[in-house]
Amino acid sequence: MRRLVILVVACGCSTDLPAPPNLVETSAADPVDTTTPGTSESSTTAGPEPVVVLDTTLDLEMRESIDVRVATIGTAVEITIDASSGYGVVGGTLVGPGRIDDYPELGATLYTATFDGPAVSDGPCGGAPVSLALSLHRDEDNEVLAGGLTAYCGAATFFGVPVIEPLRIFGRMGRMGRMGRMGRM
Repeated sequence: MRRLVILVVACGCSTDLPAPPNLVETSAADPVDTTTPGTSESSTTAGPEPVVVLDTTLDLEMRESIDVRVATIGTAVEITIDASSGYGVVGGTLVGPGRIDDYPELGATLYTATFDGPAVSDGPCGGAPVSLALSLHRDEDNEVLAGGLTAYCGAATFFGVPVIEPLRIFGRMGRMGRMGRMGRM
């Protein structure tokens, strides 16, 4: 009777592979050290320049406003928010890693980000830091953006029961905001 021998070859697999571009979550590129081996000459080269994808002012809970800036830096996405009212969960301007996901089959784009916010002493989290998750949706055929900002108590906590109802965000692209532009339109 013949025997079949199967030889299993172990391949050198690595989990250190880079993430696909839309999954990279870094906030800014660090300068690259280009020291020439064997010399004391050192030069630093800044990373890629930010490319602003979206810079607009939207309504926050219909009574207030929120400036939203989405920029790409190489393959990383950085999102900045600045709300006119913090509702006890947003303490000033926040910058966080984000994503831009295109859904061509739906003709839509989704902008998402997470932010590690400071504690807001008079807010519902008291002395605990606030974690915020942003989600904005846009259809390709119009300029309307809609979404929400969800707050959780605790550092790097982006799941579970939110501390307050998600704050509603709505508006049209092209309204100029406080960030990098003069006045409002």
